Amino acid sequence: MPGLDYVAPVATRRDRRPEALPLDPGVLREGAVCEFQSDLAVAAHGGTVVQPWRDRFLAAEAAGLEVVPSAHEIPDTEFDQVVVHLQKSRAASFEDLREAWRILRPGGQLLFAGPNTLGIVSAVKRLAAQLGQSPVIVSNRARARVVRFVKDAGPAPTLEEEGNRTFATALDPIHGDPFEFELETRPGVFSARKLDAGSQFLLEALPGHVGHKPPARIVDLGCGTGVLGIAAALLWPESQVLLADADARAVECARANIERLGLGERCRVVWWDAREPPPDSRFGLALVNPPFHRRGMDVDLGPALALFASLESWIKPGARALLVANRTLPYERPLSEIGELETLRAARGYKLLSLKRRARSARSRGRRSPGARSGGRTNAPIRSR
Repeated sequence: MPGLDYVAPVATRRDRRPEALPLDPGVLREGAVCEFQSDLAVAAHGGTVVQPWRDRFLAAEAAGLEVVPSAHEIPDTEFDQVVVHLQKSRAASFEDLREAWRILRPGGQLLFAGPNTLGIVSAVKRLAAQLGQSPVIVSNRARARVVRFVKDAGPAPTLEEEGNRTFATALDPIHGDPFEFELETRPGVFSARKLDAGSQFLLEALPGHVGHKPPARIVDLGCGTGVLGIAAALLWPESQVLLADADARAVECARANIERLGLGERCRVVWWDAREPPPDSRFGLALVNPPFHRRGMDVDLGPALALFASLESWIKPGARALLVANRTLPYERPLSEIGELETLRAARGYKLLSLKRRARSARSRGRRSPGARSGGRTNAPIRSR
């Protein structure tokens, strides 16, 4: 395996965020840069941001930066330098690295950045072995590092597994025998390897809870691969289903699954963040496996709380939302402010909640929406997403 050649960086303490390390002196060359998963380098040097997360995409756009949700929109050999920030998903990171290599000109520099806590050292070793190069460490501080590779005529980065993964899931119909359907997953999309336990828990209860007369319109919020919304569309062939997610990769994945299963006439997918106004309303049923994020030892409930606050706009008065969550997560209080809450089932570490929306009062219309990602932290253990 290639070794590490170390170049002593010029230290600076002005910004200890790992994503700020590419701004250290001597890291970036003059000229435009393409940056994946952050925008600090582009803000400083110009270029293009690749950002699949809706809220961060909109923030970069509002700052006047050129931003795209996918590198597929960028032509080959477009840039002399590209910065890729390591993600929690190793497969998603190497998808970014492969795209970065494609858009680099020969002789251009690929800068791979990330914190030690996400495993940047092992990721760099793996990339070095794939490229057959010895990486150069150009910044190493704040428990993070940036390494440099140069595009040559050698091999490109490769994914953990070539091609898209698929998994099958079973569903109990209202009548007849259980049936299976297969879903495609993609790097970076929630539960990319297999159906997550929380969604499985909700699917098991879905046919019996909704029964023979499903709502005409159903929305799947935070759809991921699209499993909940697609299951609803298969269960009730007369229903129209909208799927929404804040991750452009999930939107693309769910859309591909809908088309592959022949559901394009009844299902559609939108790229939406919970702090935006919903693009549609007056649904009869919402299906929700709420997201959350870890911040250190805490769980950040901000995204889930923002999604809950949006339910009043998505579903009509008297309509229901079915939500699945880890049994320890404190969702009951914010949900009970929206309507009548009932625990339908609790098992295997999960709870299935039914929320019936009440008509909004003048007091509830003035209530502030809990929308920030940084709010609502808890030290509850992570079991769902």
